[in-house]
Amino acid sequence: MKYYFTIAISFLAFNYTLAQNYVDILKVNASTTADNTFDTSTTKTKIQQIDADLTVPIKINDRLSIITGVMYETFQTKLFEDGNVKTFGSTALKLGANKQFNDHWSGTAVLIPKIASDYNTISGKDIQVGVVGIMKYKKSDNKNFKFGLYYNSELFGPFFVPMVGMYYLSPNKKFETNIMLPLQADVNYKLIPFMNIGVNFNGQIRSYHLTDVNSTHHSTYIARSTNEFYAYLKFNITKGLSLTTKIGQSLGRSYKVFNEGDKVTFGLPATFIGGKREQLNTNFSNGLIFQASLLFRIHLDKKPTEQTHKE
Repeated sequence: MKYYFTIAISFLAFNYTLAQNYVDILKVNASTTADNTFDTSTTKTKIQQIDADLTVPIKINDRLSIITGVMYETFQTKLFEDGNVKTFGSTALKLGANKQFNDHWSGTAVLIPKIASDYNTISGKDIQVGVVGIMKYKKSDNKNFKFGLYYNSELFGPFFVPMVGMYYLSPNKKFETNIMLPLQADVNYKLIPFMNIGVNFNGQIRSYHLTDVNSTHHSTYIARSTNEFYAYLKFNITKGLSLTTKIGQSLGRSYKVFNEGDKVTFGLPATFIGGKREQLNTNFSNGLIFQASLLFRIHLDKKPTEQTHKE
């Protein structure tokens, strides 16, 4: 058994934000790191990342909405000290529904198929399927509690994550807390109408199929894992459009490469159960991360009949 202190599901980002009186329709991130040194040499590499998340909820009636969308991410970095820079990423669809049961309880279920690959060739090895279910208890317009379960057919084996979270907005609408553990946490304060200051956390573990990563290994996968802590400034350009600049630090970061058949029995938060895997490459160091995010948000009516949009 090997222990990890990083969990993440990029697929759940939309559930994290759709619990309030707004929907984040489109979010685009671009990030880069400082030089990261491999553990066994002086060789260095950067990590370049671009990702986008589009969510389109479709109202069926006052109690039911369909959730659709697409997510895309791409990375560029060295995986081996003597290798070239490798490009890999994923493309995922979101298809699900939100049901408002009464004035306090609502539920969301979403199916998330994706291709996670270096895109050199596409086969069944590149396809993963995830599903998430979340229940929300609305205490008031400014406070709610959430719990749920996520499953994904990762390349290292079945992966399960139980989740619990909450949202709170102060009466003066300046202080906001949004938490979904063990995935994400955000605390921010509106200094002036056009600027918020905040801190947030993202934990991540994802897998991607690789072909011909080097001359020795022709079919492998990478298990990408990190905890990222950020401080940020968010500039509110209009009511629905904002630009965020972040500086952060990674902890427990690893981009581990394994042979495609090297798997565990199943994964849970903070632990993998079953067979010991043999890592093929060398880890590189933690370090600084610089990120810019553009967000387009639609604010919603707070009437009870409109609550179906909030998930």
